[in-house]
Amino acid sequence: MKFGVSSYATVKRPIADTQAELSALGVPVEVMCEPPHAWPAPVPWNGAAPLSLHAPIHGLNIASVNAGVREESVRQMIGTVREAARLGAAGVVVHPGSPPFEEILPRDRGLPYAVESLRRIAEAAGAAGVEIYLENMPQIYLAEGAKPFPIGYAVGYEELRYLFEEARHPAIGLCLDLGHAYLAGPHVLDAMLKDTDVVHVHVSDNYGRKDDHLAWGDGAVSKLVDLSCDLPSSVRAIVCEHGSLEATKTSLSRVLALRGQGGNRP
Repeated sequence: MKFGVSSYATVKRPIADTQAELSALGVPVEVMCEPPHAWPAPVPWNGAAPLSLHAPIHGLNIASVNAGVREESVRQMIGTVREAARLGAAGVVVHPGSPPFEEILPRDRGLPYAVESLRRIAEAAGAAGVEIYLENMPQIYLAEGAKPFPIGYAVGYEELRYLFEEARHPAIGLCLDLGHAYLAGPHVLDAMLKDTDVVHVHVSDNYGRKDDHLAWGDGAVSKLVDLSCDLPSSVRAIVCEHGSLEATKTSLSRVLALRGQGGNRP
């Protein structure tokens, strides 16, 4: 089992300015490839090999019904895959894309595009000798009294499995984001904790309304999930993904204690 921390904790600053702080936590880093933090390529990382990369999110959509947007999104995903190979990272976390506006097209119209894009990214990953980790998405409350809003595809477990099965490739595994799964609903969290295609885990806590990225133990998710025994046996990496270095340090200490680890083990 590998343990790591996400550079999301310092995403508001260039990673070249925060690499020393992240490396000082004593575990490998998952680099958030978000501009201007650590993107566009080449990713300015000069230390030990990162654990993984997280592909850029903002402005991109691998399921877009707009062919130009979709093509550029896939190009950047493949670019992230190549950066992972160059830096010696094991894999790349990829978001499944977002549906079109329901006022214009049915929600499912983008699903075939998401599948096609994932296949292309997976083929590039396989050729580069790295993996991709398809991440589950959350639903959040945008305003008090409003209905929860699903952020992208793969909020529901069945939709995540559909994308995974249709795009099936040896290079594709699942990334379980515990905070996202809790926000999606207890049935999603329960199903993903039993899914042996999950190989990569993002740890963060929240109170069930928005993706707070709190330290593990500071919200409601950690009251339902016991990290010492509840994760699928297939998991190979656990990454603490939080909004600050302080929360990251706190969470990492708690996660290592729960897993009975003083650091990384093979």
